[in-house]
Amino acid sequence: MLKKKKTFNYLFILLAITFASCGSSDNGSEDGEMQEIVKDNISPVISCPESITLNVDVFTNETQVNYTTPVGTDNLDGAVTTQTAGLPSGGLFPVGTTINTFSVKDAAGNTSTCSFDVIVTQDEASENMPYFISSNPTPSGKKWAKLDNMSDEFNGTTFDDAKWHRNPSTDGFGWIGRFPGLFESDNVTVADGNLNITTEKFTSPKNVNRLDWTHGGAIVRSKEKAKQGNFYECRMKANKTIMSSTFWISFKQNCSTGPVRKLELDIQECVGRVHSNTADWAKDYANVFASNTWRHNRSCDTAFDESKQSPSKTVLTEENNSRYFVYGCWWKSSTEILFYLDGELTHSILNPPADFDLEGHLTMAIETYDWNPVNPDGDIFNTGSFDDLTTKYDWIRSWKLENL
Repeated sequence: MLKKKKTFNYLFILLAITFASCGSSDNGSEDGEMQEIVKDNISPVISCPESITLNVDVFTNETQVNYTTPVGTDNLDGAVTTQTAGLPSGGLFPVGTTINTFSVKDAAGNTSTCSFDVIVTQDEASENMPYFISSNPTPSGKKWAKLDNMSDEFNGTTFDDAKWHRNPSTDGFGWIGRFPGLFESDNVTVADGNLNITTEKFTSPKNVNRLDWTHGGAIVRSKEKAKQGNFYECRMKANKTIMSSTFWISFKQNCSTGPVRKLELDIQECVGRVHSNTADWAKDYANVFASNTWRHNRSCDTAFDESKQSPSKTVLTEENNSRYFVYGCWWKSSTEILFYLDGELTHSILNPPADFDLEGHLTMAIETYDWNPVNPDGDIFNTGSFDDLTTKYDWIRSWKLENL
């Protein structure tokens, strides 16, 4: 019995030694010690080409661009490169800036990226024809001829009194402003290639016609008359105040000699800032291309007992004071008026509330409105720079169609 127990103990020891031997590993090492697994912490490398800039003509809004597609490299095999933004080489790139981004990822998950721009610029508006992009609506057999007496590049430092009125007491309309904004001719200047119409808040109110006016603007009108069939455009940057920046056609009305119809053709009407007291319908008027046609109610115009309008607009993604925009209008006929923004047709007015077959005057009015009232909160009249307070017209151009 004792001998069997001793044999059993020998077997137990043998099994323990065998188990310990099986549980060890030298992982291929000569000395049998555990080797540490090395982790890949090295990021791959990728390099993009330099930014590409090219120019296209005014009738092209996209163009094919070829470039060398970036491919990333890594210290180990398995890196993959993908484009995460932009357009591939050989794609049609639109006017503007397209950011192209490429990313490379290795097998361990490390990534690197690079980016470059493709900048497509477009020819600016020509002094030889209206500004059209993508398509040219000029009728076959016709060409556009500039109307010099209603066009101005505003170069130099002298206001052209032969072309424009800036004194409301002499333009034949008898309108001195929309209270509390008074039209004052000394707010109109020409400098730095612009017609400048500057807004102001008076140090103390000015009493005119028994009213205390608190703010100043101005109005400029063409001496030559605008007519249907013609194209009118301006390059304008709005001021940043609650006051307006406008480009429109005003029509005289006379109950005795006619015309008795009082019309108004608004090409662009916006403001520099809206606020909590702005009328609900005008909440987007700091970033809008807003056009309208009016037949105003007048006592001798018995065809209407109230003013009638036919508005149309394009809401912008930018504020009107953020840059210069080109606002255009083809007053094509008495019942069809087309509106262009930066050379593109954006909206139209068909069959307005009256036949627009009268002759009017190009008008640039900077005024106050009751629907966007003077609001002391956030007003910049006391702190704003000249640029903040000024509506700037880089140029105004008028065109008529002629036979080739």
